[in-house]
Amino acid sequence: MTITVDLSQLVTAETKASTALEAAKVKALATVTDQISAARGVLMTDLIGQEMIYLAKEQEAKDWQESESPDLADFPLMFAEVGITASTADELAMLWLTMANQWRQTAASLEAIRLKSKSDIKSAASAEAVQSVVDAIDWPA
Repeated sequence: MTITVDLSQLVTAETKASTALEAAKVKALATVTDQISAARGVLMTDLIGQEMIYLAKEQEAKDWQESESPDLADFPLMFAEVGITASTADELAMLWLTMANQWRQTAASLEAIRLKSKSDIKSAASAEAVQSVVDAIDWPA
């Protein structure tokens, strides 16, 4: 009796390590994505179209400050909010620009973490190295 063994079906230690590495990378990338999403979520209003509103407010605030004699009627978002969030259009414009700047700074910090982590995870040579990347991330408070 002859038994034929198909050696291509054997799972080698190298194959196991490679599979473990890829699984660790997938898990680590998902963890980073989830953490970034959570950090952004703390700072964002989760309403459809709200991001567009914030961008429009920032632009109105810039336009307001650049105008020599602005007419509040020409700034519909500002017109709708003066007296609610701030007493005057000048105060509101300053508030909107300050908030946009704070968001941009935080977004830049989070984006740097996301991009660096993603790059380091993808180039990691072992599952342990992948975990070290995740463990070393300094998440903002």
